Amino acid sequence: MLTDLAVVGAKRRDVDQVLTYGDEAISLARASGSGYVVRRLRALYDESGPLSRDQRVAELGARIAALSTS
Repeated sequence: MLTDLAVVGAKRRDVDQVLTYGDEAISLARASGSGYVVRRLRALYDESGPLSRDQRVAELGARIAALSTS
């Protein structure tokens, strides 16, 4: 659900919403080891489109990528 809320933020071009829910989802993925949450986070970053030019969203993408490789 956290990733869904972050995706809604991406569609609304609301960087703060993307970061708030994206960071929470990253914490959940780390704590649970859930591959499903990691896949949803990757999809979130793919949907971030023009928001990915924002430095904070780019950093979120780096944290998501780090999850994918661990």
